Amino acid sequence: MRVLVTGGGGFIGSHVVDRLRDRGMTPRIFDLSASPYHSPLEVETFTGSITDPANLDLAMRDCDAVIHLAAVADVGHVLADPVLAEEVNTRGTLNVLEAAAGAEVGRVVYGSTTWVYSDCVEQSVDEETPIPAPRHIYTATKLAGETYCAGYAELYGLESTVLRFGIPYGPRARAAGVVAKFTDLAFEGKALTIAGDGSTTRSFIYVEDLADGIVAALAPEAGGRTYNLSGDEVVTILEIAERVQENTDDCEIVHTPPRPGDFPGKAISNQRALEELGWKADTSFKDGVRRYVEWVRCTTRPPDPIPGKRPSLNGNDHAAGALLAGASRSEERAPRVLVLSADIGEGHDLPARVIKADLEEEFPDSEVTIENGLEAMGKLSASVLRNGSKVTFRWAPWLFDIQYWLITKFAPARWLFHKLGYIFSGRGLMKVVEAHDPDVVISTYPGVTAVLGMLRENRRLEIPVQSAITDLAGLRYWAHPGVDLHYVTHPESIEEVERLVGPGTVEWARPPISREFLMPRTRRDAREALDVPAHARMVLVSGGGWGIGDLEGAIDTAQSDGDTLVTCITGRNEGVRERLEQRFADNDRVRVLGFTEQMSDWMAAADAMIHATAGLTVLEAHIRGCPVVSYGFSAGHLRANNAAYERFGLAEVARSEHELESVLRHVTRERQSPDSSFASLPSIASRALTVRPRVRLQPVWRLRTARAVAAAAVAIFLLVMVLAAVHTESPYRVVANPFKGRIHFGKDSDTPAPAASSSVPSASAGTGSQETAASSTP
Repeated sequence: MRVLVTGGGGFIGSHVVDRLRDRGMTPRIFDLSASPYHSPLEVETFTGSITDPANLDLAMRDCDAVIHLAAVADVGHVLADPVLAEEVNTRGTLNVLEAAAGAEVGRVVYGSTTWVYSDCVEQSVDEETPIPAPRHIYTATKLAGETYCAGYAELYGLESTVLRFGIPYGPRARAAGVVAKFTDLAFEGKALTIAGDGSTTRSFIYVEDLADGIVAALAPEAGGRTYNLSGDEVVTILEIAERVQENTDDCEIVHTPPRPGDFPGKAISNQRALEELGWKADTSFKDGVRRYVEWVRCTTRPPDPIPGKRPSLNGNDHAAGALLAGASRSEERAPRVLVLSADIGEGHDLPARVIKADLEEEFPDSEVTIENGLEAMGKLSASVLRNGSKVTFRWAPWLFDIQYWLITKFAPARWLFHKLGYIFSGRGLMKVVEAHDPDVVISTYPGVTAVLGMLRENRRLEIPVQSAITDLAGLRYWAHPGVDLHYVTHPESIEEVERLVGPGTVEWARPPISREFLMPRTRRDAREALDVPAHARMVLVSGGGWGIGDLEGAIDTAQSDGDTLVTCITGRNEGVRERLEQRFADNDRVRVLGFTEQMSDWMAAADAMIHATAGLTVLEAHIRGCPVVSYGFSAGHLRANNAAYERFGLAEVARSEHELESVLRHVTRERQSPDSSFASLPSIASRALTVRPRVRLQPVWRLRTARAVAAAAVAIFLLVMVLAAVHTESPYRVVANPFKGRIHFGKDSDTPAPAASSSVPSASAGTGSQETAASSTP
């Protein structure tokens, strides 16, 4: 059974998707942007707005049922923009019903609310209670949806089920919900604010119980019926605050004037759902709050969606996360973000620039600074990482392979590399962070990320650290347990990151690439802009920002048929560009360029691309619909990425010129379609300022113990060296051979030590004793 879930990426919808999968059904998500909880590789996902009928028509094909949850659900949003609330909740529901009728869907399950009872005179209500004309706009929009469901059933035979939800809470909850808001305030040490005296009652429903009830409503007997799905406990607002207090640090409770249009609360009967569906809310409010608070402690949540008419680059028409932007930082200053990059090719600097631009666009009051993380780590670290990489990449890739194996696969070497990085680079990074005093640090370079993670774990860095991962695989240093959140550009990377650092710390985000790649661009328009013949076969050759790899061999192979046009991009490597220009000066089918701002057009125009250095370039080509062949350099993390490209079918890999020729013939036969889905993902900027610190810091006692042990080891070493220097002629022999050496205490003996018992005589034994010992040493 295939079930479309509108709003399937949201709070309730994501749990419904989980329950559908648990019960062997096939969910399909329809939402403004990709779900932060379910990869499109796992759950089929359509992005769009319910205000656009064309999007719905496409998403409903082959569906057996629709669970309609997409709505402007927050009362605050409705009060702020009632016109938008009417368009989404009322006309959007009409669009859903019309599309479902057109697609001959068997059932629509409509998510309504117990707020429809707010104007009833009765205090105890059930599904048969007469509902008067609503006074609140939110209630009016939801009742209109119920009316439309009844009308489509009567007029067009579209079966529907109406579910009136209590107030949901639990994992993945929107920050605007009262339980979530109180929990956030408590963790931030702020007062819990209650509108009125706190005696207003609410009927809550734990979200996992609610998801069970929604899926149960797909049963045949639920057709044409209305059900209340709420908890059996009636809880006052004051009790909510007190429950949160029990599970968090103590905080103050303050009262404010009552909120206009607030739901006074009713005793709601769920008896019909129990009798007809066998459903009952099993989670007590006390246990539910405890479970929610525990979830908040150990994970992060995406920002609340701000309702919009259509999807945009970050999933809505407003800055994603704007409602939460000020939740975790001081009101006295603009938010500050420090982005740490590395001048090792464009693969790290470009993402840093894009993240900065996105932050300044989505949060205009923010202060965003980019710093060179390599320079911050110190001259020694910068020289080793930058210059060492250049030398090994260009002249000794086999040595790079050995180094990479040692620091990723050989545990002792990896431990030593981490410790040395922490010792030699930690202080420099801390100086840069302290100089900027940011609210969050984002790293685009794995060497910097690893050191920042250790600083976080060791309680030296107290602000959240986030890692922008741009590689597909080989993520040992991109991911670290001390990093609060990891952003991946490929959903295929999530499994490796979670294997390294655990679940709940990784999100799939919009790639930090130039905006041009996210905008539609036809092959014809790109070729016109670049003056490339419309029907010629054209292959793009790239060596990344450093211009590395077998570019000459790639050009020779690509243009060996005598017809193919070849454009080679050498990045910022002027030496390689000049050499290739001389080599192909007489070949009018080969064009050699240095760094270019038109990479998006070149990829859109090309029939295929040969690329040497993995990274974002491969993803950019995929978005443009340009097939990629990885060739010319395969060592270290590039070898790991090549293996992943083949495993996931994201790119072809050629290991020789002969293999490259065969692969090129294959990939240029039929060009793949551009992939526009990445444009609808939430940006890194939309999440950066909303992430709660989640790193489990090392216990103070453990840090103190480790420091004490280290100090004791150093003290013992120094003591041995001092005593050896006093009592022996060669203290280094004692250190080098401690089990054979002997140190005399008290009065020295004039008798030489027997050679068999020691190879290090006492200082008073004289030269003869040394000769005897030496001669008898095997």
